[in-house]
Amino acid sequence: MAKKTSLELRLHGRHWRTRTLATADWEEEEFALDPDETGFVALHLWNVGDVGGPPVPENFSVDMGKPETQAESVRIAEQYIRPAIHAARAAGLAIFHVEPRNIALKYDSVHHMLAEDELNPPRREPGPPAVNPGWLKERAERTHGKGYMEWEGWQQMRILSSCEAEPGDQVILTSAQFDRICRSRGIKNLIYTGFATNMCILGAEGATRPMLSYGYRIFLIREATLGSEIPETFHDRLITKVALIEFQKHVGDTIGCDQFMAACRTVAAARMR
Repeated sequence: MAKKTSLELRLHGRHWRTRTLATADWEEEEFALDPDETGFVALHLWNVGDVGGPPVPENFSVDMGKPETQAESVRIAEQYIRPAIHAARAAGLAIFHVEPRNIALKYDSVHHMLAEDELNPPRREPGPPAVNPGWLKERAERTHGKGYMEWEGWQQMRILSSCEAEPGDQVILTSAQFDRICRSRGIKNLIYTGFATNMCILGAEGATRPMLSYGYRIFLIREATLGSEIPETFHDRLITKVALIEFQKHVGDTIGCDQFMAACRTVAAARMR
């Protein structure tokens, strides 16, 4: 077993604290994490509208939806997530890419500690008939566009080019797989980036709430995420702000990108001594 380091990844977190109802408020807290017990997570970085990826479809709302929100997510990945990944890698943090099946299975590392029933899920037993037959599909198509599941772009999707998985990174498909891998490597803390703040960041396989349920300490880099904004909310990022509040109240701490990268640089420099 590798010798444990005495290095500390020092982070400044923000969360909601209730000591009494009258004094409940935002609280800042300093964390000193062992970098060998900390993983960096890039979640659902899809290459729609990116170089080499499928163009933003005109008739369907997929990925981040509106073209301006999609373009903003690509900008955030380039400006914040990519340098954060590089800083985390230089500091020796484990790098994880959490992706849905149509993307994850394009990467060889996804098979590590992936159970057979996760790779090939058994056919579900039929449940009771729908109360309103056809309503689930109709409701989904109201949001995403009629026929969106037949969009040819699903099969062209990979991880964004600016944040592509590198040798040594781990691609994750399921929460249970993620937990097995983290436990095998002694990882207790997970620092998230990715999209969308109000949806997949909170509830997808391998996302913050599922991993919190296993007992991991969860962080989210504020600048390195974006909600699925619509025209009325895009300018003020209202959906993103509300999702960050939800995260800070019920899941974990948010941290600043510059401060995270500075902490990583300190660890990287100490490892080189």
